[in-house]
Amino acid sequence: MQRVIEFRTFADDVVTARNQDFKLPETYTWIRTGRGYQMASDALYALFSLGASGWLRHGLHTRFIGQERLAREAQGYFLYINHTQTTGDPFLPSQLDRTRRAYVVASPSNLSVPFFGKLLPMLGALPLPSTRQGMKEFRKAIAYRVGQNQSVAIFPEAHVWPYYTGIRPFSDASFQFAVDTGKPVYCATVTYQRGRRGRVERTVFVDGPFYPDDTLSRPAKRQKLAEQVYCQMRKNAKKNTVEVIRYVQRKEEA
Repeated sequence: MQRVIEFRTFADDVVTARNQDFKLPETYTWIRTGRGYQMASDALYALFSLGASGWLRHGLHTRFIGQERLAREAQGYFLYINHTQTTGDPFLPSQLDRTRRAYVVASPSNLSVPFFGKLLPMLGALPLPSTRQGMKEFRKAIAYRVGQNQSVAIFPEAHVWPYYTGIRPFSDASFQFAVDTGKPVYCATVTYQRGRRGRVERTVFVDGPFYPDDTLSRPAKRQKLAEQVYCQMRKNAKKNTVEVIRYVQRKEEA
């Protein structure tokens, strides 16, 4: 029987963490460059990437189309992905491009998960700040990572909706990072199909690069990038052929 999830608006959080309102401490550090920390981080990331490969291939039956675009990119970039899996999505960036480290913008609530949450920063998580000063340091960290020719992945829909086959409207705010750094933008669209023996399989389509339009104002650059990514994702979303979960919008009570 098909599962049904009701929602009020596209901004609803249909999956919540135990400590959903967790906020970063004011002393949180986004960039740690100590040699010992970096060695431990690299080793953990290698193990994580190995496990991610197996999980995506055998657990979520995932294949990629167009991922060579990322490997050919000579500089750091931003990667925007629709958010449809709680455990599968964090694995995607490291497997879409194995030529560089992937950093992922994440909700701070993820860091509150017992044990595993403490490891997330070492694996590349960049948790969102809750203060003005924190935002300043957060932006520095993002610029630093793409400046290292690494990738920064962002889920612009913000909240995970498991197996959702549409593309939810999203803000253009996160595209300011690409405008400020001048780095290219790519998008990865996760879609679902019925595979062999009735199992659900995933196909991830990679598109780009998209660049900030230097003929426009800063706000207009950001808006155009967001529209380009949204339109491309909407186009790819038409390749979904199976609906594991049906999402139904509740009517507002009078």
